[in-house]
Formats: sequence, C-alpha cells, structure tokens
Amino acid sequence: MSKIVLGTDWIIAVPNLASWNVALTKRADAILNSAVDVGINSFDTARMYWSEGVIGRFVRRHPSGRGAFWIISKGGEPSLFGKTLTQKKLLRQLDNSLRALGTDYIDVYLFHYDDPRVPAQAIAEWSLEFLRSGKIHNVGYSNVSLARLKEFQSHLRAANVMPWVSNEFNALPAEKEERWKGAQNISRDAEYVTYLRENAIPFLAYSPLGRGGLKKCIDGRLAERKPEDERKIRQLISLGQKYSVPLSVIALHYILQTAPNFHAIVGTSKLHHLKENAKALTFQMSKSDRDALALPRPSR
Repeated sequence: MSKIVLGTDWIIAVPNLASWNVALTKRADAILNSAVDVGINSFDTARMYWSEGVIGRFVRRHPSGRGAFWIISKGGEPSLFGKTLTQKKLLRQLDNSLRALGTDYIDVYLFHYDDPRVPAQAIAEWSLEFLRSGKIHNVGYSNVSLARLKEFQSHLRAANVMPWVSNEFNALPAEKEERWKGAQNISRDAEYVTYLRENAIPFLAYSPLGRGGLKKCIDGRLAERKPEDERKIRQLISLGQKYSVPLSVIALHYILQTAPNFHAIVGTSKLHHLKENAKALTFQMSKSDRDALALPRPSR
C-alpha cells in the first residue's frame, strides 16, 4: 500500500453506482491515472463522498487489475443513521459500497464516526463479523478517541485483529474550533501519536496539509498566532528553503516518517498539486530536522 493515499471526496458522481459512466470521469481518470504513474495505488472514499462509483469503474478497467489497488471506504455517518449506530444499517451501507465499487471486497473499511452510546464490545463484534464475511480485509475506526480505541483493541485482541485508525494529523498549528462534532485532530496530542507509533497501529492521516490551509496558515496575520504556532510555521518555511522543496513536501514527509505504517490521505483535483505532493514519496530529510517538527514525547 502506497504511503500517500489519494482522497476522492472531490469526485461527486450521481448516481453513486458502479455502472455510472458519464463525463466527469475524464477529469477523475486523469487524476487517478497520474496518481498511479507517480506510485500511488491507494484510494480513499466513503459512502457519503459519492465517489465510489467512479473509483470502482477506474479500478475495474485498469490493466493492472483489482489486486494492484487498495480501496479504503467508510460507513457509519450519523446523518444517515439517525440517533444511534446499528449493525443492520451499517451492514446495508457496506453492501451498498460494494455494489457501487463493483468489487467483492474492500481492503480497509472504516467506521466513519464513533458513536460512544454504542458499547465498544458491540462495535468490535460487528467488526469481526464483517471480517469473517470476507467483504472487508481490514477494519478500522475514523474520528475515534484514544480511550475508545483502547476499548476496541481489548475486544479485538483475542481474534488477533489489529484495527486501522484515521484521524486528522498534520504539522500545522491546531485549529481553534472543532471541525465538526466528533472530529478528532491528534496533531497536538503527543500521547495519542506515541501510542499509535509504539503499538504499530496502521494510521491514515486525513487533512495532512491542514485542510488545504497550508498557505493560509503561513500567510495569516502574525497578531493572531500563538508563539508556539509562529515557531512551527517558521520551522516549516526554513526547512522548505533549506531543501528547496514546496512546503507541502515537508509537511507530508513529517507524517510519513512518524512511523513506518503512517499514511497520508491527500485530496486534490489538480494534477500539479498531485505531482508536487508525490515528491514526498522519495524526499529525504535528516532525522534531526524531522524531529524538530515533532511534538515532545509525553511524560511517563
């Protein structure tokens, strides 16, 4: 699985079906083909993104075949499930995703949002049933707190299942407000990041470039920044100048070098941005420079 994953929430296909084949695919296919050309073989989608049909069509028609690609999809959005998450509705979402993708299995299936009202043991049992069905090959949780992740792990451990995790993580100053209810930004959470690293948990960092706000963050008014935020921004700029690479390459490299199984989901609909981001796959930065961007490890 490639270290950089192409996010596809910008592809809006209606209806979201595997048989959908109208004109939008020209732009989508250009990006998807370019991603493959630069070494990206993994695509991130979700039932709510309305892009599964386009991804499935592209993978089925590619000469490399289904086995050459990793498809990551998600289900379990509160807006679709109402008050609480249920296994029946989640299974329906999974089956709809499989139909839209036109595939027999999803490589990594994530519960898109956690519902703390549902016992962790129940969600873990649903996860194991999905795995046993063969419809998914790996299971994981997006926007999950560290406490809940540990609960899930305690119930999955007996089955020797290692869950995947996907939360917001980047090298930029943290946003003041919550992105949406239940969103998890662990960019400043040294305890969480250290736990993922030390337990070798596969991790998918979404918004690795700060929700597309890398330039906005750097160009922002100094008066609105905290001293620690200003220090972080100056570090990014300095490293970009030192290595003569775009700041996005520095920011992505920071994530990919945090741990061997950390991946970055980059969502872009522009070819030049994709090619720029892909430079992080081969870029090398000294350990001391990379560590300078990292948070201090939590005290024991």
